[in-house]
Amino acid sequence: MAKGGKPKKKLQVPPAPVSEQKRTGDPALLLPSGASSGERVCWRFTHLDREGPWGLHSLDHARLLELISEMVKFESQTINELFRQGEWPGKCHDVPQLPNRAALDRLDAIGLADMTKIWKLRIGGKGRLWGFLVGNVFHVVWWDPEHEVWPSKLRNT
Repeated sequence: MAKGGKPKKKLQVPPAPVSEQKRTGDPALLLPSGASSGERVCWRFTHLDREGPWGLHSLDHARLLELISEMVKFESQTINELFRQGEWPGKCHDVPQLPNRAALDRLDAIGLADMTKIWKLRIGGKGRLWGFLVGNVFHVVWWDPEHEVWPSKLRNT
């Protein structure tokens, strides 16, 4: 009984008709390439550094759309394809070896200083997307358009 002593009324919801042309069922079977989703990279933004120098806040709308477009291209690849033996487009680094002290300080400030490995994806010439990999999920932390987090010793990279 509901508050006040009256019985709670149940609403009747009419059954929704399913179009004969509409497919229903398991999304893994319905989506193109859905069966292999567990092997391909996907993204999380929970740990995105919103206040540091490598956040997304500095991107204008057009550049943000370009970045997302590049990330969509990666979604067709498996983790093994992206990070095969340290080859491009992805590489893994030991967090304590980060040469940029500001990057280490930012990890500490956002509560991620205890992570041991950090992963990067190369986007364009200098651009790097930094984060942590758990299974096939890339947890985005930074967008580094000028290659400052782990500067290259090579020219023009």
